Amino acid sequence: MRCSEWGRGVVMTGILAASAVAASPLPELPEPALRDEAVGIQERALLEARPDWLRVQEPAAAQWATELGALEALKPSSWVTPTEADSPPSSSWTVTVLASRALGEAQLRELLEMAAGRPEVRIVWRGVAPGESLGAFLRWIQTPLRAALANQEVGVAPRLELDPRPFQNPVVDLAPTLIVTDGTGTELARVSGLSDPDWLLTQVRQGRRGNLGVRGPTVAVSEPDLIAELQRRLAGIDWAAERAAARARYWERAALIERPTAEQPRERRLDLTLEAQADVHLPDGTRVIRAGERVDPLRILPFRQRLFIFDATDPRQVADVARRGAASRAEGRLPLYLATRLDRAAGWAGYRAVQTALGDPLYLLTPDVAQRFQIERVPARVEARGDALVVVEWPPEG
Repeated sequence: MRCSEWGRGVVMTGILAASAVAASPLPELPEPALRDEAVGIQERALLEARPDWLRVQEPAAAQWATELGALEALKPSSWVTPTEADSPPSSSWTVTVLASRALGEAQLRELLEMAAGRPEVRIVWRGVAPGESLGAFLRWIQTPLRAALANQEVGVAPRLELDPRPFQNPVVDLAPTLIVTDGTGTELARVSGLSDPDWLLTQVRQGRRGNLGVRGPTVAVSEPDLIAELQRRLAGIDWAAERAAARARYWERAALIERPTAEQPRERRLDLTLEAQADVHLPDGTRVIRAGERVDPLRILPFRQRLFIFDATDPRQVADVARRGAASRAEGRLPLYLATRLDRAAGWAGYRAVQTALGDPLYLLTPDVAQRFQIERVPARVEARGDALVVVEWPPEG
């Protein structure tokens, strides 16, 4: 309050007091005396210094006005409670919706519609139906998922997971159950019977924590624990029988690259030289091969083996190759045996019999080896001679 305002207030007080006295029924107070008193009050208000109590409060009043002005500039939405201010940012929170097929197709579709386009929300099942395969479960979920996406403009599929762990500690047997976790995976709060994650997120922002109880209708989770179910199914498998069956089926399904029997001796030279289609560089940028340059693999990596390719169902070829392979080993050339055919009916017993005759491991001829060395007839031998590879074919002896 400025001095003039304070003075006018005092004057008005004096005038009102004088008027009141003038209107009083007391006749013993003469009117000139009242007028003289009012004039005296006015003079003192205008001429005398302000009292000390007013001078002390003036700076504080100015500060209060500044603070009040700042508060008035704030919008109501900017006001937060202490618990909200202390809460961590919700951008790192995840809402896990524990679902079950027992909820019914309509409610599941609503859950899927709610979670579509919301990466912070995931819908989790504890497992598949008893006796159901994972493939059957994936085919089943497609129906409500397509219906949910048909009603969504965003067209972003929700996060769907099979994970029994959120149902385990503490055990959850009711669906739907919502759980909010922070960026480290620590649980903040949970509630059952609600399908709206925004309600639970609002509670967490307001500082509420822990189990918020059951706040709506629930159903019992019908799916068994996926991990327990897998363990149960695995425990019922006779692994010894399965391995035996797999081994027995191997020769039924093995891919064999058959070749006709050679009728006359033939020898062919192979040119394995490669021509670079572009420059070849080391990781540090050093160029080691120029575009158009020709490279002979035998100059880089000598071929010291001998490949013997033969039909293992022909006893003549088996005996012939075994004899030639032993001679090759005596010369210091390691033999490597590749079969184009095997007796499927004999199975592993027939395979082991051929290995015993050879005295060395037996392998199957693969498509890349057959193509690289141009294997056309058997028996055949592949060996290095000088700077070239030579393929030798011959009619089986005996």
